[in-house]
Amino acid sequence: MKMKICSFVGHSNISNQEEIKIRLKNEIIYLIEKENVTEFYNGYKGAFDSLCAHTVNELKKDYPFIKSFWVLSYMPREKDDYTDNLLKLFDESIYPDLENVHPRFAIVKRNEWMVNNSDFLIAYVRHDWGGAFQTLRYAKRKKHISIINLSL
Repeated sequence: MKMKICSFVGHSNISNQEEIKIRLKNEIIYLIEKENVTEFYNGYKGAFDSLCAHTVNELKKDYPFIKSFWVLSYMPREKDDYTDNLLKLFDESIYPDLENVHPRFAIVKRNEWMVNNSDFLIAYVRHDWGGAFQTLRYAKRKKHISIINLSL
């Protein structure tokens, strides 16, 4: 049985965070139990990504086999920040091949890499502008990925 991957994308701000966390947790549990998702990719930029990282981390108590990855758009400037976040919330970090990407586009290309390498995308996209919207629009053009938008 093929193990699957889920990525997260969402706005940097969240309204109704408690409600979103309940729905997020339920979707993650469903993906683990019914869809064989064992790996979670997170860009860790903003409130939604943080909520997802913490939720996956909490669920590791009940599902110790799941893995959480921090997918980097560029190497962190503050080594302490990177180490602290990695050790507290993530099992590993992944740095896709982005060396030749202009820093201005690194997050966009990292998000595209996450979509291209995932079976599922859990999104929190409420409006039609910004990076989260662009990533969701990119994902909708891909046939291989199932999308769950928690803002609907």
